[in-house]
Amino acid sequence: MRALLHLLGAGRAGTALLRLLAATGHPVGRLVARSGESARAAAAIAGAGTASTDPVAAFSDGAVTLLGLPESEIAPTAAALARSLPRLHDAIALHLSGSLDAEALAPLRARGVAVGSLHPLAAFADRARPPDALAGTTFDVDGDPVARGVARELARSLRGHVVELGPDGKALFHAAACVVSNSFVALFDLACRLAERAGASPLAARGAMTSLAAGTIENLARSGSPAALTGPIERGEAAVIERHLEAIARRAPDDRARYLAFARATLEIAVRKGTLEPEQLAALRRILGGGAP
Repeated sequence: MRALLHLLGAGRAGTALLRLLAATGHPVGRLVARSGESARAAAAIAGAGTASTDPVAAFSDGAVTLLGLPESEIAPTAAALARSLPRLHDAIALHLSGSLDAEALAPLRARGVAVGSLHPLAAFADRARPPDALAGTTFDVDGDPVARGVARELARSLRGHVVELGPDGKALFHAAACVVSNSFVALFDLACRLAERAGASPLAARGAMTSLAAGTIENLARSGSPAALTGPIERGEAAVIERHLEAIARRAPDDRARYLAFARATLEIAVRKGTLEPEQLAALRRILGGGAP
């Protein structure tokens, strides 16, 4: 029998997860938010559960409580709940934070609650339009053994992949996720701006860079890094990089520092790939290392 689920915090990730878990057959209990309006909206999106504004109502014997709170509120909320909750039996609390480990919920152990975390590596941009599925999504988990086990079960019921993290693992894994997700947007934005300065329309620039990025993602999925690296730096073409920098200086000088930062990171990957001759590496390091503004 699937465990009863409660949700504390009616944010985008928590509401989306609860909706999908309810669709897999998990019973839903309370959806708790600061305001009744938010709680009712979350219940409507989830299609199950009873709205409430009482945090204590989000816990019960044998149930799993998902804490979809802002990261800054997780530890203070756990401390406050540890003073107000009754003694519970077989209760589990899982926060959905990316960078905090399960110890943020440690005060709840005094009330008989096993603590852990369940974090989906997925973007929840719009609470009103949650994703229809998370199949293939990676969930990182940590915490007490019992809580870890439940977190694994929940992730697998959504057909997700599970990554078990150790000490300090949450912050490091979240940093990795932010690099590939958030920093990639910054990289893509730079690419589109340079393409537009070259004369492409915004739509054409976005289309061209999206297509190229899709091919790169395929190569990374197939071969990983550094094997997937291609381009003038990987080939040691210092003259090409010099032309890039000259054109950027003329047409997009504000983007020069960002281009250099990404190019230097690319050079270090090329070094790991082992495709550069010593003289090529020296020339590229001279161009990229001495060109910072």
